[in-house]
Amino acid sequence: MTVVSSQFLEGVLTNFQALFAREFQAASALQGWRELAMPISSDGEQNTYEWFGTVPLMGDVTHGSPVISGLNEYNFSVVNSDFQAVIEVQRKALERDRLNLITPRIQQLGQEAAMHPGRLIFNLFETPGNAFDGAAFFANTRVIGASANVDNILVGTGTTVAQVQTDLAAARAQMRLYQDDQGRPMNLIGNTIVVHPDIEQIMWQALNVQQAGLQNNSAIPASISGVFSGQSYRIVVNPQLTDANDWYLLHIGGPAFRPFVLQTEKMPVLESDTNPDTRENILNRDFIYSVYGRYAVAVTDPRLAIRTTNS
Repeated sequence: MTVVSSQFLEGVLTNFQALFAREFQAASALQGWRELAMPISSDGEQNTYEWFGTVPLMGDVTHGSPVISGLNEYNFSVVNSDFQAVIEVQRKALERDRLNLITPRIQQLGQEAAMHPGRLIFNLFETPGNAFDGAAFFANTRVIGASANVDNILVGTGTTVAQVQTDLAAARAQMRLYQDDQGRPMNLIGNTIVVHPDIEQIMWQALNVQQAGLQNNSAIPASISGVFSGQSYRIVVNPQLTDANDWYLLHIGGPAFRPFVLQTEKMPVLESDTNPDTRENILNRDFIYSVYGRYAVAVTDPRLAIRTTNS
């Protein structure tokens, strides 16, 4: 029988931490939602964003000086939250050298830590809160700086293949016409579509019509990340949507041009309370392994997302 000493538990924790890190990295690489969010590092309780929006106009300075502009008028703060998941390991499992029974739980903690921010991102589609200008992220009426009205809620015509094609064309045109803070057309190209699982096949068919009147009814490509492509669009399935008829068109540009932000103060790490000699651990005869992290998600520029609603 294994002697569960402090030295033994330190070695077990080191091995578990390495296993957790490998599983976390592997699972993170398969998360299709990561392309939707701007990754931001945080060094404190919150980050304040004063640069959402667009930069000043380029101007001819051949015979003059440029107009110097500071950060925009908006002040948008995102506060980090604490997240934790905990498992209990009985001391007798370690004494009986049953590490092979605990290993899958550590791997599951790594997977959970990798997937959890994605669930927070997916929740933002239906409960996004306000954007940096103080208005609801999805709204029919807003002006940002010198822009024309920004309406990012479109009423769809339905969820047949033909109707989805019609609405996609309308959403693309609407997004191209959005203006920046200086009143310039941004010419944003919607390139990512987020759908409920119920209309995943319909969206696939809408993007793969072959000839007039003929539809491609082929199976959707398998994807471990849940993301697939059709006509150069990325299709992301969001199983957390409660309305099966609504779908979203997003513009995903570079790392700093995405509709959501993932702000991380502390990456998830595996910790433990495994001192074998404490009164509590002697009486309870169990140990705690925990994954803990501090981060937050939020929306960025509403011009990067359009919601198409269908009754």
